[in-house]
Amino acid sequence: IDDRVPIADFWSLSDIFDSSTAYEGENGFIKEIALTGRYHGQNIYQQKDYAGNVNNGYHKWQHRRARLGLDIEFAGGVTLYSSLNVSNGSGPGTPFTTGRFFDDFDEVGIEWETDSFAINVGKQKQKITREFSTSSKRIKTIERSPIVNEIADQKPWGVTVGFETGEIEHTIGGWLYGSDDDWNTPRSNSRGGFSYHLEMAVTDKTDFLLDYVYTNNSGGTVGAQGNAPGGNASPYEHAVSFGTVSDFGRLGLTTDLIFAANRTSQRGDASIPQGSRTTIPAGNDTWGFVIMPTYEITEKLEAVFKYAYMDEGRQQRTQRFGYNSANGFDGQVRQVVESYHTIYAGLNYYLCKDKAKVMFGYEYATGEEYDTGTSIDSGTWMAAFRTYF
Repeated sequence: IDDRVPIADFWSLSDIFDSSTAYEGENGFIKEIALTGRYHGQNIYQQKDYAGNVNNGYHKWQHRRARLGLDIEFAGGVTLYSSLNVSNGSGPGTPFTTGRFFDDFDEVGIEWETDSFAINVGKQKQKITREFSTSSKRIKTIERSPIVNEIADQKPWGVTVGFETGEIEHTIGGWLYGSDDDWNTPRSNSRGGFSYHLEMAVTDKTDFLLDYVYTNNSGGTVGAQGNAPGGNASPYEHAVSFGTVSDFGRLGLTTDLIFAANRTSQRGDASIPQGSRTTIPAGNDTWGFVIMPTYEITEKLEAVFKYAYMDEGRQQRTQRFGYNSANGFDGQVRQVVESYHTIYAGLNYYLCKDKAKVMFGYEYATGEEYDTGTSIDSGTWMAAFRTYF
């Protein structure tokens, strides 16, 4: 007789994150109703060297993302999903400045899925590069690579259709890039585009992926939002990525080779004391790559290394934090750069897999301000807590 109290069997930390289902039934029209959400908080401590002037003073806790939503699963493989940005989370304000709890929609739509076919209608993420295609709930580094954020969109409204031909998976999308500035709802008076995603196994350990996104911006001369107040488009007319995902047991490897053509013009932050008027002209191209190996040290502890390169573009998180002549380190400076290298090394500790984890990392970035040759270097320590349900 085993008379030990089975403590681990009736409760664990993971149970907290598996308790958001409000209704579940085997029979009937509604199969499940579940509350969803995520919170991502992070501390940033950065030193930046701009043209030989070292500024060491940006250290701040950020509410990186805060979202709540509702998923309703119906019979026949139909799911109604929604995710909203909570004020003072990923959104621009707080309940005291916006007068409401939610800022806008992050994602919202309806999806019908079978074993070999899927159609999704709504505000959703395009599949472009491995990092951007991966949800922020599961990315391996605290922030995505500059080249990835440079060419990706901001979740436009569209329709995607997924299907299979033999062993190859395809996803085709049609998009509307304009939106309202208030709730980020779709606007028909904007420009559109389309996308294509392919995924196939090349060995039993490696998958190959191809992504292409077209944005109608007239060769970079016109914003894709058209006459809509806001926009959710990539700044490039054409963006393509060739990627691989490999699983060698404890060792994993993700790669992406990225090209983009015909950017809309982009100017650096006008408050930067030197090189403040530097502008990337309309129609310029860029390219870059990402190499990210990971190693599972234990069941809960993972090491991550990433090297990324961007030919030219705008600074992204975390490197965009820097000096502002009016406010000092205010976290809003985004310079335009070229020949930009970033190296990241970090550790992830999984309390409950991706549903609750802590992340630590250091990223070194080096390059030049676009068109001026001014050196820009930064070193950033990061610590993050991420959870979702």
